[in-house]
Amino acid sequence: MSSLSEEIVRSKRPSDVAALKSPPDTVIQRGKVFNVFTGEFLPEQSIWIADGRIAYVGPDTDYYTEDGKTEVINAEGMTLLPGLIDGHTHVMIRSGMEEFIRHVLPGGTTTVITELIEFASVAGMMGIKPVIEGMKNQPVRFYYTLPPLCGLTPAQEIQAPDNKAYLPYLQEPECMGVGEIYWSNLFLEGVQGKRVQELATMALRLGKRVEGHTAGAPARSLQAYTAFGISSDHEPITADEALERLRLGYWVMIRQGSIREELPEIARIFRENIDFRRMALCTDSVDPEGLLERGYLDGSLRSALKLGIPPALAYQMVTINVAEHFRLDHHIGSLSPGKAADVVFIPSPTEYEPRRILIQGQTVFQEGKTLVEPRQTAYPEALFSTIKIQGCQLHEPQRKGQMRAIELVSRLVTREKILDFDSSEDAADVVLTVALDRTGGMQSFTGFLKGFGLQQGACGTTMCWDTVDMICVGADMISIRTVIERLREIGGGAVFAIGETVIAEFPAPLCGVVSLAPMRTLYGQMKKLEEALKNNGVRWEKPVLTLDTLTTASIPHLRITHEGYVRLRDRKILPLSPL
Repeated sequence: MSSLSEEIVRSKRPSDVAALKSPPDTVIQRGKVFNVFTGEFLPEQSIWIADGRIAYVGPDTDYYTEDGKTEVINAEGMTLLPGLIDGHTHVMIRSGMEEFIRHVLPGGTTTVITELIEFASVAGMMGIKPVIEGMKNQPVRFYYTLPPLCGLTPAQEIQAPDNKAYLPYLQEPECMGVGEIYWSNLFLEGVQGKRVQELATMALRLGKRVEGHTAGAPARSLQAYTAFGISSDHEPITADEALERLRLGYWVMIRQGSIREELPEIARIFRENIDFRRMALCTDSVDPEGLLERGYLDGSLRSALKLGIPPALAYQMVTINVAEHFRLDHHIGSLSPGKAADVVFIPSPTEYEPRRILIQGQTVFQEGKTLVEPRQTAYPEALFSTIKIQGCQLHEPQRKGQMRAIELVSRLVTREKILDFDSSEDAADVVLTVALDRTGGMQSFTGFLKGFGLQQGACGTTMCWDTVDMICVGADMISIRTVIERLREIGGGAVFAIGETVIAEFPAPLCGVVSLAPMRTLYGQMKKLEEALKNNGVRWEKPVLTLDTLTTASIPHLRITHEGYVRLRDRKILPLSPL
């Protein structure tokens, strides 16, 4: 930690530059500056930069010079924005951190606040520590929230660290608090509810944020959840839900990413005559297909502009609003004196296509080229050997009489269905669904899934949410066993097989969740896998994501674990037979 005198020296330099006592390192001239506080686009403005921070923003004027010591950038015709801030995401969705940075930075996102759940559900603190270390000293600025690890059952939370282990991290300035606590988990009786209640209280006492997740919360539960101190929510899917949460004091983050795209439904809220300074735009993660086809937060921002959201409001939602929520507005989120010199040059307020990007006053992207490389992240060898499924016995249930199944309502939402296999309608479009503990436990459960569409073969994944389980769905046990064995061989990921033949695969050996291969390789592998599933009857967009989410407590209504089905409304573990 730096001394007070060192902090004073760093603070004084930009002040001296503004007072014409010292030359700036960089001067940007003749730009149209977006003022996040007033929503104005101000023409013919200069930005003076010293030691990575802004010293002056205002009309073009003379500055103190010493020959050759100041870089001058002519921004004539360009609009200047603060760097974009993603307030809620999951960085390593399929791809590694380095590839994420390479594909995010050209879009003008300079700050990312991510939850650290990717490896934690399987590896606990061993999966959290290397990611925190890996985010340090990167070209993109990272902050993080600690994962509460809310599982369906206590068995799914077995890797959750003791809350005391989180305390040193909660005290770090890069830690913004605790990530999304599912509203239903906060109110659970017993050890599950008590653990996350204590964790949330610890964070709030330290002045940190507790991020929300209110999907499906009834009105009274939403009020009780809010009263606990939850401050933001990225789960509203309609304008009415967003407005309800704004009225309760939430920072509402509109999700526009690979999991869901809520902007089209929520956009009509911007016709209301209300204050939108607690509205933000976030990605909640973008997968390789999304990054290469639409971009990152820049893609979400372009969608907002196309929907007619006023540019000033759209830019506030990805800068100052996010910074204020996380109490980072003293450092980022605006082009104003004393703030980090994160500057994005775009052609006009309505055309978000970055031409040049500065982070901390240094040009990192210009003329279509990224000028910096991410720092390599090191991971423990143990994170590459997490698929331990030897000795797991699978039992194929008979398809006769009445049996309980998960039925897909949408590609993410499910419901409980009692099938009558004597009915041809009930028996149609039903596949086996296997959940097995892939961390060395011997338990497994085989049930049924209706509505997935798969006509032959099997698909399995270890990239499942909030669980220690592998999920495999299939038309027959031979294909399922082929998939399970192949997932063990490649260290995890996703596999599609027909009989004993592997048709397509997406290897993800880092904790069975992430691949360190180049982004374009991942794009091609997932496209081939999804195409194979489509050709064999699967009707849903992003079908692997459908399987990944069968294990999470974040989406209603019936889920699956190696213990059995789990009904979310009462967390009751249900067997295959309804009798």
